[in-house]
Amino acid sequence: MDDIGHDDTVTALDILLHDYLQLPAITILFYDHLITLGDEITYVWRRPKGSSAYWFFFNRYLAFLGNVLVTYPGFSSLSVKSCGTYNLFRELLFIVNQVLVGVLLTLRIYALYGRSYRILRYMVGIAVILIIISCWSLFGRKSPPSEQGTNCHVGLSKELANNIAVAWEALLIYDSIIFGLTVFKTWQTRREYTISGIRIPLASLILRDGAIYFAVMALANLANIVTFYLCGPFLRGGLSTFASSISLTMMSRLMLNLHEGAAIGIFSAQLSAGIEFSGTSRYDTTNIIELDTFWSDEVDRQSSFPPSISRIGEGSRSIELMNITRLE
Repeated sequence: MDDIGHDDTVTALDILLHDYLQLPAITILFYDHLITLGDEITYVWRRPKGSSAYWFFFNRYLAFLGNVLVTYPGFSSLSVKSCGTYNLFRELLFIVNQVLVGVLLTLRIYALYGRSYRILRYMVGIAVILIIISCWSLFGRKSPPSEQGTNCHVGLSKELANNIAVAWEALLIYDSIIFGLTVFKTWQTRREYTISGIRIPLASLILRDGAIYFAVMALANLANIVTFYLCGPFLRGGLSTFASSISLTMMSRLMLNLHEGAAIGIFSAQLSAGIEFSGTSRYDTTNIIELDTFWSDEVDRQSSFPPSISRIGEGSRSIELMNITRLE
């Protein structure tokens, strides 16, 4: 079963299995959209909308509507010309969805590090390098042609499958870097505020969601990458839809959880949503951190003892905020 042109029975079974693998992917995406619709209305639609809300809508509904468009034709018999158009649209949808997830994760890291342009340049630089490597692997290397199967299925040659696998591996590397930066910043923040007796529940939320996102995505991506190397032509990349759907679903969940924990979006939060003091009850303030300052020096200044907080007495139930300057 080395390559294209193997037994017709095996080909038919591979195509059938490939179709079955699409079902759990789209089911997870659509079902999760349905069961989280109530939270979406409560925490996003009914609140003032910043840029984070529109990013959320773009990610969520592009994935939903795009998969609605590609699901039915994928199980239908189309002409060769229509199959070419369908496969092109499907591949472009994959690319746009994964790029969008990458952009959102990058913005999240940018906000988490207090709008640090150094971190942003670092992330953009890594992304550009990985994109160049992926493009070179996909378009700069010759490989044998693919075989057209039934219902628009395409059998990938071993060389082409290896080239495509590089793009998915680049995505996994980027996710790993994002996770590492999230863990480091969250650990650093919790350590700093533990010393001063301040607890940051929102930081725990970021770490928890980041860990869950990475674990689920890593498993889905690894499973898909393995298919490119070990499966037959018509099963190579058979978990691409599954990996993409899981990525989009987890991204929507991650953003929705942060919208629930923040006042106006994933990059902005009232301090009452994110800071607790040992020996005190949670306090309220109407000072809102603007978009893309979800974690910033502004938060640091407002949650440190001097000079932002004049004094916090043992068991005190109120604090006084002083000399808060806006981060430009």
